[in-house]
Amino acid sequence: MVFAKRMGALLTALSLSLSVLPAAWAAPADTAPQSAPQAAQETKVPETISALLYYDGQEAYVNGQKTSLEAPLLEVKEQAYLPAVALAALFGSQVKWVDSTGAVQITTPSAFAEFGLSAKRLRINGQAADFDQAARLVNDRLYLSLDWLKSYIGFKYTVNKELRRVELVYVKMPDNGGFHNDTMPNAKPVARFSVNKEKYRLGEPITYTDLSYDPDGDAITGVQWTGKAEAIFEPGLFKVSLQVTDSKGTVSDTFSRNVEIVDEPYLDPFEYKVYHEPVGTFVKDEEATLRKYLRDIPSLPNTVKMSSDRQLIVSDSPETFEHKGFLYQERVNGKARLYADHVNGMNEKVQFAIVVRNPNPDKPVTIKTTRAGEVYPSIYANLIGNEASLEFLQDDGSDPQTMVVGPYQTVFYKKMPDFFPGQGMNVIYDVETDGEVYFSFVAMDAGAGIDSIGTYSQLEYTGNVRGTFSSSDVMWDVDAKSFTKPSSLTIGDGTTDPFVTGIDFFRKQDSLNLGNYGVVYNIHIAQPRKMAVLLLPRGGVFRGPFEVNGRIVQAPPSGIMMDYQGYTILAKTDGTEPALDIEFTPAAGSAFPVDVIFYPLDDK
Repeated sequence: MVFAKRMGALLTALSLSLSVLPAAWAAPADTAPQSAPQAAQETKVPETISALLYYDGQEAYVNGQKTSLEAPLLEVKEQAYLPAVALAALFGSQVKWVDSTGAVQITTPSAFAEFGLSAKRLRINGQAADFDQAARLVNDRLYLSLDWLKSYIGFKYTVNKELRRVELVYVKMPDNGGFHNDTMPNAKPVARFSVNKEKYRLGEPITYTDLSYDPDGDAITGVQWTGKAEAIFEPGLFKVSLQVTDSKGTVSDTFSRNVEIVDEPYLDPFEYKVYHEPVGTFVKDEEATLRKYLRDIPSLPNTVKMSSDRQLIVSDSPETFEHKGFLYQERVNGKARLYADHVNGMNEKVQFAIVVRNPNPDKPVTIKTTRAGEVYPSIYANLIGNEASLEFLQDDGSDPQTMVVGPYQTVFYKKMPDFFPGQGMNVIYDVETDGEVYFSFVAMDAGAGIDSIGTYSQLEYTGNVRGTFSSSDVMWDVDAKSFTKPSSLTIGDGTTDPFVTGIDFFRKQDSLNLGNYGVVYNIHIAQPRKMAVLLLPRGGVFRGPFEVNGRIVQAPPSGIMMDYQGYTILAKTDGTEPALDIEFTPAAGSAFPVDVIFYPLDDK
């Protein structure tokens, strides 16, 4: 079998001595630990192995010595896989091919693993395990996942994407047969770490590799860093220290080394957060800093299209009602979006309902609900808009609900649970009808039936938004292929993003949807460059969901944002995506405008 031949050849060719510790990994002379107890001094010093392994070639460096592997690392879905035949040379692990069973047997410091290749079967210490999670077979060769393997060998590694290599460190414990003399004093663990460069620029990420170990083989259970920073933004020498604790509670001596920062710009503190904070993070910053970097910046070229095939019906006045009655009403024949946001300002519980009436004397009308978001009455009036918007964005229309309203029939389209004083509610529905019907938003007596609907009168307009608007969806095509400076799009300012207009059905007067509540924004960006997309509130309190390429991102992930106190990272692109699509609808209770910031990321 090809695998057996390769295994035998490699185990012969790669019988390397791995005992040399290169200067780049050695600790500074003035930071050596103090003398350990006698028992610890008599313990053999663990052997440290450092290796550089490459995805694109068989060349490797082990403790600074150049060698060649029979096969290079394999990269699958951003995961690193090591050829099994390299285990003996790198870690001293026994690798054996059993021809009679077609299996590879691997002995590690903590487990015996047997890989049956033809059946893709794995047993660890005799117990069945998931083969596909641990390994891959490629061209008749067994590759092992580094993430899986490190659990059984105990090495540490980092991936250098720029150089396409894995930088691996392994502290090989002395072979004491697996036994420990518990009559001897417990030896101190040894704290050690390295950094990946000798010098760093201002704001350049610092990678730390923890090389700590325990001479007795006890687990390291506590790690205490002092002075450790992801990046440093001023030049000089900065002391970083590490102290570790083993499972018996014994604390190591403190290990320290200096990190040198040279006076050469890389990233400033603001840029560092944009580059390195993950998607979905709320980044708090000073108002002056946010205005400096994110205000008075150009707008990205874009084209705007407003859809007119679905009218938007908004009931938000009186937002806080103090009487029972009809809040709003409109006629629908075809597509519509129903939106309501109200607070019970009465001293008694009531019931909120959307009532639908078929005025046709001889034709039933079918109503199909294709998308819905709703929050039942709640005391958290300022947060319910986020929840309703979230539910609406997540509804992909795959399970539409239908109902039939007979000729001259009046029925409940939606009826909420009891609506207590001080509670708020928010609903949003996309509907389609095959005939004319009237939808009415009503605050009525708790428990009242549909027969009582004729006893209620229209409530007066008291401000806020109420009306029927011609557009419910806005599409923005944005050109973000090659911009070089931070740029923005503004939502809900009424100028660059005009508010939709309409008519109040009750008052027969023009109406303006301040904030564009109920409007759905679809932002399409073809072939975006490498960039970060940030959400900066400018009008006050804000909380709202965004759907980014099918994934929901909450802005912020918890709580609320205030204007100029921070931003949420909505997305990041690497310049290879065919498109970036963002869907958003303003959440009730949130203030506008907000800026969507497109921040270019250079290759760093």
